[in-house]
Amino acid sequence: MRVNKVKSYAKINLTLNILGKPINSKLHKIESLISFIDLADNISISENKTNSHQVKFNGKFSKGIPKSNSVSKVLSLLDQKNLLKGKKYKILITKNIPQKSGMGGGSMNAASILNFFLRKRILNLKNAENYAKKIGSDVILGLKNNKTKILFSNNKLKELNKKINFHIVLIKPNFGCSTEKVYSRNKIFSKKQYFEKKNIKIDKFHIFDGKNDLENSAFKTYPELKKLKNRALAIQKGELVRMTGSGATIVVYFSSKVSAKNALKTYKRKLNKNWCILSKII
Repeated sequence: MRVNKVKSYAKINLTLNILGKPINSKLHKIESLISFIDLADNISISENKTNSHQVKFNGKFSKGIPKSNSVSKVLSLLDQKNLLKGKKYKILITKNIPQKSGMGGGSMNAASILNFFLRKRILNLKNAENYAKKIGSDVILGLKNNKTKILFSNNKLKELNKKINFHIVLIKPNFGCSTEKVYSRNKIFSKKQYFEKKNIKIDKFHIFDGKNDLENSAFKTYPELKKLKNRALAIQKGELVRMTGSGATIVVYFSSKVSAKNALKTYKRKLNKNWCILSKII
């Protein structure tokens, strides 16, 4: 049986603005600049000879993933529409992306499975987008490709052809952040920054001028996370230090790979109770 290999890349929010929360919605209105990094879960997909799908996880960050997860939800939706024509699949995911890290590991797993079926022409793009929205609000970010994207306040996306060149150090404590808690306690709101019809110049200075509105509520909810960012800042090894998503990963940005590698050694020594790795924007 042929085994298909798929990389499911982590995403980071270079900027994240919370614009408000509609009265009749559980979801906040946001806009964000999102890039993908070379940290990835490894997915193996093959047809299954049994009469049911099998979704299994292994690896360092596989503990505690529920039976009902983003990937099983994709398969369930496709079965409901009989798009798989009765075929069953065995999916093994090696988790290299930490859970509750703000890097969208589970959501990007779902997007990667949808992309696989897109390439197989089992799905069309419109169907894939509809299913992505049903599974999770950020799944659509990983559809089609891993280009840097702007998420507008109306939930539309713009792909950027220009690559943003940063080497990064990822620092995550030994706990994760609840996205629901962080959003529910947010009191910081921004004015709209990204407009579809305007030419948007994205460079490192634009990113440096940006922010993540969720840092305030994440740090109030998880004081140890604020201490971690302050310690990363105190070491003064990067050009920018910012939390991604709703946490709990702190990202330190570098223009030089050599600088990032040297900094990683310092962070591992001084922040040795935390998960620290080198990565880069792809």
